[in-house]
Amino acid sequence: MAGQLPLLAAIKNLMDEVMAGPSAVEEREGPLSAEHQLLANAKKLALFAAGAASQKYMMGLADQQEVMGALADCITEVFALESCILRAEKLIAARGEGAARQAIAMTRYYASKAAQTVELSSRKVIAAVAEGDMLRTQMAILRRLAKHEPADTIGLGRQIAKHVLAAGKYAL
Repeated sequence: MAGQLPLLAAIKNLMDEVMAGPSAVEEREGPLSAEHQLLANAKKLALFAAGAASQKYMMGLADQQEVMGALADCITEVFALESCILRAEKLIAARGEGAARQAIAMTRYYASKAAQTVELSSRKVIAAVAEGDMLRTQMAILRRLAKHEPADTIGLGRQIAKHVLAAGKYAL
């Protein structure tokens, strides 16, 4: 299986976790702890949607362009969010939390937008692959995985814009 991801094993582990019900959330420390939780849930949502799609279409999944596009959107957002968090944490470690204030704000802003995109794309996939009781069950799981406290994207956006305008350029 060289060059391939163990996707089916990851989907099975997620489904086992989902069927076991809510579990204790591992709390992280630091200014980006909520964003780490958003990332973990976004990864689970992407896997959940991929699992539902692969269960319905099996080997024909590659022919379902719209579903594959929505899954690609989920995966892209997960990758970008993880990269954003890691970069901000690198700045925090190098300069300190105070000096990385703008990176933290940008990460929080992006995390909120990425979570919305992953949720919307996952909904699109679930709606395409399920119906009836299965649709209601999968949507309940999706809602549980997508649950989070909203960020003040208006305030964060203003903070970021003020910083960019004052610097006269992208300053990170």
